[in-house]
Amino acid sequence: MSDSTITEGAAQSPAASVDLAALRPRLRRESLVFAAIFSLALFGLSLVLIAWRTEQLLTQLSQDRVVRLLQQVADEAERGMQFGVAVADQTSLVERLQRMQSEDKALRAVFVDTDRGDPVAKAGDETLRTAIDGRWNAPLRTGGPDHPPSVRTTGRGVFVGTVMFDSTGTPAATIWAALDPTVVRQQAHHAATSMVLKALPLIVGTLFLTWWALIRWGTRVIESLQRRRHGASRAMEADPTARTDRVHGSNGTTGTNGTNGTRTQGYGKALWLALLLAGVAAPSTMVWIARESARPFVTEQIQNNADAVARTLSGQVARALAAGVPWSQLNGMDELFKKQLAEAPELSYLALRQGDAAATHTTWGDDVPAGQRRESEEDFSQRAINVTPDGGRIVVGYPADYVNRQLGGMLLDLVLALVIAAVLVRELSRGLWRKSLLYPLAAYAQARGWQRVQRRWQRRHAVARDAAEAHDRDAAECRAQLLEAAGHRQGDRAEATAVPAAVASQLTLLRLTVFLVALSEELLRPFFTVFASEVRPFDVALSPTMVAGLPVAAFMTTLALAQPLGPALAKRFDLRWSLVLSALVGMFALAATSWAKDAWTLIALRATGGAAYGLALILVQTAIVRITPPKQRARGLAEVAAAIVAAGIVGPPFGGMIAARAGDVAGFVACALCMAAALVAAMRLSLDSATMGAQAAQRGLATTGGWRGYWAVLREPRAVCVILGSALPGRLVAVTVLSVVVPLYMSELQQQPAVAGRVLLLYFLCFASTATLVAHWSDLLGQRKPFIVLGGALSVLACLSLPALGGVWGMAACCALLGFGQAFQSSPQIALTTEVFEHQPDGKATATPEQALAAFRLIERAGSIVAPFVTAIAVTAFGFAGAVVAVGILLTVATLGLLAGLRVAPRAGVAA
Repeated sequence: MSDSTITEGAAQSPAASVDLAALRPRLRRESLVFAAIFSLALFGLSLVLIAWRTEQLLTQLSQDRVVRLLQQVADEAERGMQFGVAVADQTSLVERLQRMQSEDKALRAVFVDTDRGDPVAKAGDETLRTAIDGRWNAPLRTGGPDHPPSVRTTGRGVFVGTVMFDSTGTPAATIWAALDPTVVRQQAHHAATSMVLKALPLIVGTLFLTWWALIRWGTRVIESLQRRRHGASRAMEADPTARTDRVHGSNGTTGTNGTNGTRTQGYGKALWLALLLAGVAAPSTMVWIARESARPFVTEQIQNNADAVARTLSGQVARALAAGVPWSQLNGMDELFKKQLAEAPELSYLALRQGDAAATHTTWGDDVPAGQRRESEEDFSQRAINVTPDGGRIVVGYPADYVNRQLGGMLLDLVLALVIAAVLVRELSRGLWRKSLLYPLAAYAQARGWQRVQRRWQRRHAVARDAAEAHDRDAAECRAQLLEAAGHRQGDRAEATAVPAAVASQLTLLRLTVFLVALSEELLRPFFTVFASEVRPFDVALSPTMVAGLPVAAFMTTLALAQPLGPALAKRFDLRWSLVLSALVGMFALAATSWAKDAWTLIALRATGGAAYGLALILVQTAIVRITPPKQRARGLAEVAAAIVAAGIVGPPFGGMIAARAGDVAGFVACALCMAAALVAAMRLSLDSATMGAQAAQRGLATTGGWRGYWAVLREPRAVCVILGSALPGRLVAVTVLSVVVPLYMSELQQQPAVAGRVLLLYFLCFASTATLVAHWSDLLGQRKPFIVLGGALSVLACLSLPALGGVWGMAACCALLGFGQAFQSSPQIALTTEVFEHQPDGKATATPEQALAAFRLIERAGSIVAPFVTAIAVTAFGFAGAVVAVGILLTVATLGLLAGLRVAPRAGVAA
């Protein structure tokens, strides 16, 4: 009799009956708690993200207005230099700056300095000059006259700058404007307050629906378990040797009580409807609420932009009229209007109008369809600035439904809020979740689902015996855990397979520690590469991409070297305090990184951070190996990967938001706070080294082999093919795209770090949504090679999608396809590498699966180390899109080599 049969028999004994009536109060209470947590997290994040989107929209409109004013001043100064008047000799510059400041109330100061840093002209608060970092000028000067203005956010305000070039194309001066974001943020705050008040009924409704859905779902699972127990009892009475599953079929929902079965099935549609209303309909209403709350403030900003453009054009027209040019002979207005509309895409058309006469020189924006090009009050609103006393004026039109056009971005924020809320609730309330009745219910439902998939697949396909027994054993053990949570002891077998409560609590704290440690690095991802590219290099010949890649390479190198060092430290020192020390070092390294000004300092700090990060991860894995039973060890180690992926989902969007709103320094501080939270979580651990050592000895856990074992791994052809053909190039592509290309490419496109964070999020979402399914499917088929090769093909396609689509959408497609590709490769390549050494005879064993895994990880990290250098060289030669294509070509060669190498037939007992 199999293990699962034994456990199942114990779970279905008469003593293991589940009293639904007795469990209902507990189920209702715990369902209410988690419904409240989920509802508050969902709507809280929805409000934060949508309010952030509103603030970004208002800020963007305000910044665009300042950018255009700044560019006008720069153009006037450059025209003066073309006639031989140096910037320092242009006496009208101070007056122009003062007029510019008076035209926009948000401008606090404007500064003009020569290329040597000498002040030329200023207007406004002089103290703000110290907030301008000299490093900001380097990319503007090297970018040439076509480089767009730069926007920088700090704790003291938003700074917009550009460079003035003389007649030879040489940088002559810089002009920086300090923008006060207080007004815009107050408007966003008022809009957010209005959203909260209007959303309160939705929050309460979602809370109730989620509570009801959890209760009904939990009742349904318990009733399903009861029917299985009654059916098993009848089957055992009729035939004691019969298997329960043969009696009930593959789905386990056919019971002896037809009424109960009908009622449970009737819950299905209601459950789906409740989930649809709670998870989609109610939050979607937030978009409408946000649109109406933001409408008056967005309209005010667009009107200000329209007035600014009209004032600029009216001044130019007034000068032409003063020079004697008649109103009817104002030539060149169409070209002038087209240029202004290209610089102000939020506007729809420009025209001249005198009195009640028809408009002349009406020029439409390129984004306005030809069928809508009519001055209709329903489609467009107007602003006008008088030029002459007799009614001659500049007319500016803007779309009346401009706010409605932003719904796409708000819907995206809604999806992000839904995903991030689920992940945050899962990670931060995991300890409470594991103690609740809902946890074993969810585990049992998931195990039964995979069991059904396996048995349906078995009807037409052969399934490996180990995989089939694993799914049966999972379902039986989850059933035993459910009964134990209901207050029933399960006997010796259940006690042997279930994780003790003390170990489960330590696993929860360890996972939380990994999540916070990984979150501290994922918050950095959207903005760190841009920050690193602007530090002072130790060699002027280094490109900005190479300078940005060196700290990344230092981080990856020390992270890899920390992997073999961690277990050695764990043998000599207390594991908990070693973990606390690692988090403490990482916290100070992250906090100090914000003040790094040169490349050497930044490299040293990132190397320190990499060592702390790597030690924290390996120490957590060492603790998991020590405290978990052998049959639960793989699941315990899977918690580490799951926590890192969860941090990858949460970190980039919020890291980009923090950097875009408060600056890079605030972003580093947030990262350091996450590491501090990890330190607190690590201090709550209770890992007794002597007890863990005794447990490890009893379970046969010992360090085996040595360098001979690692060398044996490198002599195994199939293992080397997987490591060199899939793992190493996979890490190369991942670091190239995620750590280097995405932040720098988004910066080149003048996108905020928040946009880079959303693009990076696609990788982790696609990976997380696919990796588990691929792992189960690979086990079910007993096949590894098809998944690894398909993952390589998807990764190649990801590299080609960037130049094919271009822009933000091309980068988003690249990250999404790369996430799918690496999800297909992740579990199968590790399984294939370790399975090569799994079935060796005792006398001929050359290496253990653990050594194969260690060699896999060590060589895989080499791809992370060389990736920044390869990327820097490729970007210098081919640009960002060309660099990704070049890496894709390397990946193509590696995938073809992998396909050829894995054609060698595996030994008996090893998955293909």
